[in-house]
Amino acid sequence: MSKFLLFGLVFTLLRCIPVVGRTVGTLSDLDSLLGCMSRVVAATRHVVQEKVYLHFDNTGYFMGEKMWFTAYVVRADGHRPGVRSRVLYVELLNPGGDVVQRRKLKIDDRGHAHGDLSLDSLYGAGFYEVRAFTRYMSNWGGAACFSRVFPVFRAPSTPGAYEPVIDERSYRRRLPDFREPDTLHRSRLNVSFYPEGGRLVSGLRSRVAFQVSDGGGRHVSADGELLDGEGRVVGRGSSDSTGRGVFTVPASCDGLRFRLRDARGRFKEFPLPESSSEGCVLELPPSLDDSLRFSVRGTASYRDRLLGYMLMNYGRVWSCDTFRVGSGYHKSYLRDSLPEGVNQLTVFDGRGRILCERLFFLFPKPSASDTIRVTSETTRLTPCGKVRLRLHAVPGSVFSFSAMDGGTVFNGRGPSVKSWMLLSSEVKGYIEDVGYYFESDDSVHRRASDLLMLVQGWRRYDWEELSGYRSRNPEKWHPVEDMLYITGHLRSLKKSLPVDGIPIKVYVYSGGSYTDGEMLTDSAGRYAFSLPDVWGEWNLQLKAGVNKLKSRYLVTVDRRFGPPSRRLSPYECRSLPFLPSYLPLLPDTLEFDTLPLLSLSERLHKLPEVDVKAKHRFTEGARAAWATEKRGQYWADVYYDCDEETERYLDEGKEIPLFSDWFMERSEFVDLSHTPFYTGASGEMDSNPLEEAAVETGDMEKSLTSGKEHVEWGRYKGRPIVWILDNEYARGGGKMAIEVPLGERTKGSIAVDLFPLFLDEAKSVYITENPNASVAYHYPPYAEDVVTVFVYTHFSPRRRMEKGVRRTYFQGYNVPSTFEMPDYSLMPPMEDFRRTLYWNPDVRTDEKGEAIIEFYNNSSCREIQISAEGITPDGRCISNE
Repeated sequence: MSKFLLFGLVFTLLRCIPVVGRTVGTLSDLDSLLGCMSRVVAATRHVVQEKVYLHFDNTGYFMGEKMWFTAYVVRADGHRPGVRSRVLYVELLNPGGDVVQRRKLKIDDRGHAHGDLSLDSLYGAGFYEVRAFTRYMSNWGGAACFSRVFPVFRAPSTPGAYEPVIDERSYRRRLPDFREPDTLHRSRLNVSFYPEGGRLVSGLRSRVAFQVSDGGGRHVSADGELLDGEGRVVGRGSSDSTGRGVFTVPASCDGLRFRLRDARGRFKEFPLPESSSEGCVLELPPSLDDSLRFSVRGTASYRDRLLGYMLMNYGRVWSCDTFRVGSGYHKSYLRDSLPEGVNQLTVFDGRGRILCERLFFLFPKPSASDTIRVTSETTRLTPCGKVRLRLHAVPGSVFSFSAMDGGTVFNGRGPSVKSWMLLSSEVKGYIEDVGYYFESDDSVHRRASDLLMLVQGWRRYDWEELSGYRSRNPEKWHPVEDMLYITGHLRSLKKSLPVDGIPIKVYVYSGGSYTDGEMLTDSAGRYAFSLPDVWGEWNLQLKAGVNKLKSRYLVTVDRRFGPPSRRLSPYECRSLPFLPSYLPLLPDTLEFDTLPLLSLSERLHKLPEVDVKAKHRFTEGARAAWATEKRGQYWADVYYDCDEETERYLDEGKEIPLFSDWFMERSEFVDLSHTPFYTGASGEMDSNPLEEAAVETGDMEKSLTSGKEHVEWGRYKGRPIVWILDNEYARGGGKMAIEVPLGERTKGSIAVDLFPLFLDEAKSVYITENPNASVAYHYPPYAEDVVTVFVYTHFSPRRRMEKGVRRTYFQGYNVPSTFEMPDYSLMPPMEDFRRTLYWNPDVRTDEKGEAIIEFYNNSSCREIQISAEGITPDGRCISNE
């Protein structure tokens, strides 16, 4: 790349020498353009982005299973290993966009990491998102991170009865929505416009791509007409099955609008984006031959100016030159001379400002070295029998391998390592059937990829930042984690107090192991400590050396740098119909034999009887058993970890909120603002309206002994809340509940004073909309349809966090689990319901390019589907497709 680039720059400079001798102004333009090019080249060499791809063991999952994966982390410029990051974060998000599990994995020298996510503690089936990123990737937002959505089906009612069922009750109504809002104000028919090159310019003809969707974001095929200000038709455009289309805007037309007919036969008009009075337009139509041509046209003020263009491929500068627009600048390339995949073409001025820009996709050339070939050495597939496979790939390859029961693969194919690295990671939003763009290089597929680039193109590399035209705030820049770090800020509650030069002491310990250290904060109050490799969760204590003023300081910890939860496409969240899997079957047709299997009762082994010589009496330990969270877990639709929520506030440098304030902020369905439960900003509980009335009439005693409770203690989705505190009825039920004497309620129930006032006094919260959940806790039953909220506490007095001292935890690397399967060479065949028959995250080929895989079938699998993927050291994506 460097030789190509130097040649281009030298050639550009030599071309412009005769022009330089004419005017000083031209010299300035040339110097500015060359300076922009030099800055971009330097930036792409020093600010190398990273990509990550996750290969999974299956295409869909059932609640209670494990999700196995291997991560491949590579440089974005060429997809080769060699990234500096050594810490990978993998998160599981529920359908509402809330993180329910998180893993921290160590990236080895090859850029590989592997782990698993457990699906046995989820609260409801639905479409769950898995995303992966390094801290360094988060500088470019969620689009720079890996993301894939999986259906998680309801657990089988009986073992082995795998039916792909998603909860009938919509998770969108069950869970609050924490995902990014939809920027398009949707109606029954919606159109988004994407001018080629980025903007419309008055007086210049240009192409405009468009996307038509309905109120739910689904594609709409429609015919449209382009109208001028007088209502005359000056152009036409039709959208295909993906809702995409393109039309041409004439050079001289004002008041343009696009007219479509909706499903009811009514016409709807959409105004085009506003046009600029001056500028340039870029045109790069899909070519049907072996060449690629682009043209640039500009308004009068740009025709004689010296401009530049640059062609980039995954962050590598491939070609650059200067030119003058004149009556129209045209440039051609042979397609074979350009790099495959997504390319970025930018036209810019001497200040580094983009005048027009677009992406285009070149079909990757197939190669035999990209394939992992699988040969079966097993001729007969039997229940619980051994399967032996021989794999062929490039010598020294390392990849992951999965074998699945083909009869239980219900969901369609997701992105492959090739489609993700070469296309999905460079495009904004979800690509439906991404494999289509890798099927062929004919005219139909070229037009489809051209529309995709026009509509969903995302600039992984911001050219204006690279050129220096626009700078990034260094305060918000996340560093490269080449090892484990503890970082954060010291924040003062008063602006007059300094935060620089203050000593911070750290103490990390677990069991008998510990490490400690001390450093001074910088001018912004930042601190950073490096750690050796540690595994699992460790205790962490941070203390600021401000003894006299420590109550006025807060110590934060940086660990909330994940990107915002992206809005999902409706095409990612389809439960029916289930697409057939396109994963390859074993290459040989195997005969399936049936054998008698041991039932569960036959596999039981009875233990010898045990004599009980002592009995423990009922003690206070029974109280803890009664107050366990299993009751709340049994009913729960939604779960909140209050300890983790407390840490989130402290990590952000905020004080711990009141429990009621947190609950309303956390869930959009909760309303506590007009109830006695709600606490004001002073932090004191509002008085009971019944008590206030009794005080005014002087009849407090009568109110407490014989008064009736007519007060609501909050609502959830408009329904009264019943509060269960540590598995005992606490309050609530609604105004329509059968009246219960207030005195009787206070005698046999938990005192109101024990209810959490601040968030850190609660341990967990479980919410259920099942009307039967509260029946066991209060009699007589309620007359209203209620929501039950289980709240569990720490069984400790109200506690406050010590200012200037932070006691929390540090998560080291998570230890990956080991995939296990029965060894039927040591045991007889038995009922076996594994869906993933075999998973190996680290298969290596020998010097001949071969590897042997052996595993045991389950008791009912008649066809095996396989998936093998990896990335070679030279950046080639290999798979068994």
